Amino acid sequence: MTFSVAATAESIAAVPVSIPAPAVVSGSSAATEKGRCAGCSVRSKGLCAALPAEELPELSAASRTINLLSSTPVVLEGAEADSVFTVVSGMLKLYKTLPDGRQQITGFATAGDVIGLAVGEAYAYTAETVTASTVCRAPRSALHRLMERRPAVQARLLAMTSVELSAAQDQILLLGCKTAVERVASFLLALSRRSRPLPDGCPSVFLPMPKVDIGAYLGLRPETLSRVLRKLEDAGAITRLTNDRIRLDDAAALEATATLAA
Repeated sequence: MTFSVAATAESIAAVPVSIPAPAVVSGSSAATEKGRCAGCSVRSKGLCAALPAEELPELSAASRTINLLSSTPVVLEGAEADSVFTVVSGMLKLYKTLPDGRQQITGFATAGDVIGLAVGEAYAYTAETVTASTVCRAPRSALHRLMERRPAVQARLLAMTSVELSAAQDQILLLGCKTAVERVASFLLALSRRSRPLPDGCPSVFLPMPKVDIGAYLGLRPETLSRVLRKLEDAGAITRLTNDRIRLDDAAALEATATLAA
């Protein structure tokens, strides 16, 4: 299971339009942008993984790295969609706003995830930074030109779409069939696969988002989430190292718990 909202193949044909640029802490200058893509830490994870080295200068010229504070919107639900964003570092939450103003969290995007692949002319969700983050913004028109010349980029998008659709199905299973303990175990395992292990090799997860957001994603009340985490800790499956870092002491036990409903 991944943590970004599923893109669709229809995204390829979306019409380029415009939204205001997000507020930034700082952005790279044109001079420092040259050759930036060649040394990007997430090049192997995003759409640009399908590009050969000779295509990277054009992408570097068309895109821009943006450093963002926490709680900064990157895309806004309903806004005109003209850009695609790759998360370089940090974490974003993706959500839809209900008519009464409540937020339904639909995912969490981390390094390498691509957001903004909207269906049609508007973004279908809001993406907001959870932590200070860096994103790479590319105009949709530039992406379309690359797709026309490089079918491998389109194939990469379709492959990423397939993964995200599978993740959406997993999320339906999680919310519809799994117990609270099974949901939390599934969530921790999925996030650990996208996180670096501790120096001793033990898997861990970074949870900078508030419990209300995790609970909204898992369909649990914050107090239920806290109770389940305590239960897993008492069972020796996890250790809470800090408020936002959890070590997975018994990944096999978590795996067994997470698959009970499958």
